[in-house]
Amino acid sequence: MDKDKPKPTKRQLATEDRRRHIIEAAAACFIEQGFHQSSIRDIAKRAQISLGNLYNHFDSKTALIAEIASLEADDLGQIRDILEGEGEKQDIIDAFVTAYFSYVSQPENAVLTAEITAEAMRSPHIVEAFSENRRRTVDGVITVLSREKASFPEPVDELANTLLDLVESAAGRLAFSAEATKSSTLVHLRSVVRRLLSEK
Repeated sequence: MDKDKPKPTKRQLATEDRRRHIIEAAAACFIEQGFHQSSIRDIAKRAQISLGNLYNHFDSKTALIAEIASLEADDLGQIRDILEGEGEKQDIIDAFVTAYFSYVSQPENAVLTAEITAEAMRSPHIVEAFSENRRRTVDGVITVLSREKASFPEPVDELANTLLDLVESAAGRLAFSAEATKSSTLVHLRSVVRRLLSEK
């Protein structure tokens, strides 16, 4: 932490808290009603603030959905911390797969991801922040795989992307399944990842 950086004032902290509260309210509306079915008025009501107050912080739903990427970044940052831990490479990857699968397979995250993906196809500029979140996660996996000199069946960056594709696909498919089904699939998924990362 930069010791010379001034501490935020109470006003700045209050503003940050208010913005985060609005973002969380918007995410809840998007999950429950869908992006296009949720109006700015709905979001203000959910956040229990006036419409004018909301517009003081965000000028559109698109601006809100872009800010949701910052919440995702915080969540993924905690998961990426696993990749910076000590231990055997495969153990670290196993722990990461478990945590990432759990995060992506949460119903609210699966629904929000679907809403954001659909909107990104119409408004490509909102993709950037979410793409950056994924890139940083891929880079974390690459770092773990590259800790020891190894010969993989595919380029390490392709392996890292494929690993995330596998986890995201399985987790999204099972978002509304029973926990027992998710647990069984996770065991199989970790086995598949082990084989995927088998060195020559």
